[in-house]
Order: sequence, then structure tokens, then C-alpha cells
Amino acid sequence: MKIGIVGGGGIFGAHAPAYVNAYDRCQVTAVAEPDTAKHNRIRELLECEPVIYDSYDALLDQSDVDAVDILLPHDLHLPASIAAAQTGKHILVEKLMARNIHECDQMIETCESNGVSLTVCHDRRYDSDWMALKSVVDSGVLGEIHFWQLEHNQNVLPSRDLPWAAFWDRLGGGAISSCLIHQIDALRWYGGEADRVTCMTRSVPERMEGETYGVVLAQMKSGALAELSINWATRQAANGPNALWYEIVRVTGSDGDAHYISGKGVFINSDAATEMSKHVELDGDPGSEGYAKIKTSGIAGHQTMISEWINMLSGRENQVSTTGADVRYTVEISEAAYLAEKEGSTISLPIESVPWGSR
Repeated sequence: MKIGIVGGGGIFGAHAPAYVNAYDRCQVTAVAEPDTAKHNRIRELLECEPVIYDSYDALLDQSDVDAVDILLPHDLHLPASIAAAQTGKHILVEKLMARNIHECDQMIETCESNGVSLTVCHDRRYDSDWMALKSVVDSGVLGEIHFWQLEHNQNVLPSRDLPWAAFWDRLGGGAISSCLIHQIDALRWYGGEADRVTCMTRSVPERMEGETYGVVLAQMKSGALAELSINWATRQAANGPNALWYEIVRVTGSDGDAHYISGKGVFINSDAATEMSKHVELDGDPGSEGYAKIKTSGIAGHQTMISEWINMLSGRENQVSTTGADVRYTVEISEAAYLAEKEGSTISLPIESVPWGSR
């Protein structure tokens, strides 16, 4: 497979090594990046000499590119995806898929009508630790799931570090749509669809137009409750033994509970661990009152995501789950949360699809 990459910004550093690891199955032949200051880094990370174009239109004109990986600001996901689909290119697009479900639907329809696939790079679904927690939930050892807690903590200052992300229309909202979207997608992957959501946010105008802090509450169709939060102005999500976590996922069921803590791993309480040991390898004895750690490969999500995408494009067996048709519902929860915050209400799903900026 011959791959073109659209965009050479920060997230390029997570994608490029995954292609290097997959050069037995693909070749990166082209990159679109107008900023010449990034070109040396692009070549170094890819460990090859792709042709670098100054626009994605120029890249898409190349008939020998089979598929494109779109790493652009969120407001450009729709036009770039439509342009790629119309030239017959299969598409991998970074999260956030699009700014709202109306844009998602346009992308899905255009890809379907042009006979190309649309995949979204929600890397948490492909990370070995997140997958281990999924195996715990799916095994049934926790019983009926009652409660979810998912957190994302960072210190992001878009006005200084990522100027385009400081603007509501470019980012597609604020911290919720930009990064809590990881937790929203994981919640759907782990626990099924949501029935209704509500939301509260707080903005810090000197940091960005959108919210810096956000809390989303959801009731799942299963009846479980979920609490999702993002803090984009905390210095506690750092390395070191006394720091807070970058991300956590906690799940509580009728027969046990389990949790993931970034940098530490996946843990399951002792009662459930006894049963779970039939399915996975545990790292030590949890004791009568403790938690057992589940052994994982430690492989990061982008590496597996891109490898599985290439397998899919090549007709090989694959585990791609983040199709555009599926991830559209992740964006719907984010959009519904903003609508709930705006109206000061609880919003039932599904919501109406309307053009961006018309709510």
C-alpha cells in the first residue's frame, strides 16, 4: 500500500514510527506540509525520502497514492476527507473525526458514494492497556456494570502552544471535543451507547475560546452511570511517583471492579482476578483485599491502529473497529454535551443533525 500523509504537525510524531514498523506492508510515498521548517523532521521520522507537497490537493492528484492519513486541524477534516474520497483514496483521519455529526455524515456519505473506506484514529481502542481493560469488561467477571469514571488531565495552553486550537470554530469546541473525546469514545467501546447526557464547563478566555474544564454525565442504555471529566490546566498530570494521573478509567460492577491508570497499568480487584486469571496473565498475587495487575504488551495505540488499518486496506485479517460510521456516534455525544450545557438541561440521544454553527 502506498500512503500519503496530510499534515506534518505534532501528532505526526506519533504516526510516523508506526509506518516505519509497517514498511513490510506499506510505503509512505508522499506528505503534504507547506511549512518547510518541518520537512527535515518529516524525513527523519519516516526514515525515508517521501515527496513533500505544499498542499493536500497536490498530494491527492497523485494516482500512485492508495490511501491518506489526515493529520490536520479539526475544521479541515471535512474538506480534506471529501477531496480525498473524490480522488478514490481510502482515509484514516485523526480524532476528532469532525466538528459535529452533520460533518461526520457528509464524510461518511461521500466515502460510501466513492467506494472508499473511512477510518478514525481513536488510538485508545488499540492501546494494549486499554484493550486489557476491555477484555475484563467483556469477560463478564465484573457482573452487571453500574458505574464508569473516565478522566483526562493535561496542561494545554493553545494560545501559546497550538494557536489554531485556541479558536472554537477550528477546534470544534474546547477541551471536551478535542481530548475528552478519547474518553467518550472509550466509554462507548467499553459500555455501549448512551441514552442521555448533561454537561457543565468553565472557560478561561486568556487560554482559549472553548472550555478549559468540562464535566460530562451520562446514563447508558444499560442503566449504568458515567462521569467523564477533563482538566486542561493542571500541572499534576506529570511524571513522578507523587504526580496525579494523565488518564484513568474506573469501572464498577455488581461482582467486582477494575481500573486503568496511565503509566501504571490495568488492575482488577482480588475476587474478580481469581476468575479473570483464566483469561489473562496476572502480574503477581493480589492478596485477599488487594488488586491484581494484568500483564500487557505495552504497545501504544497509534502503532497498532495504523498496523491494523494497513492490514484492512491490504485485505488481511484485521481488528479495525473505529470506522467513520461507528465513530460518528462518539461525536454525537460530544455535540449533545455542548447542547446540554448551552440549554442547562439533559439531552436525550439521538440529536438532530444540523450544520456547524447553526445551533
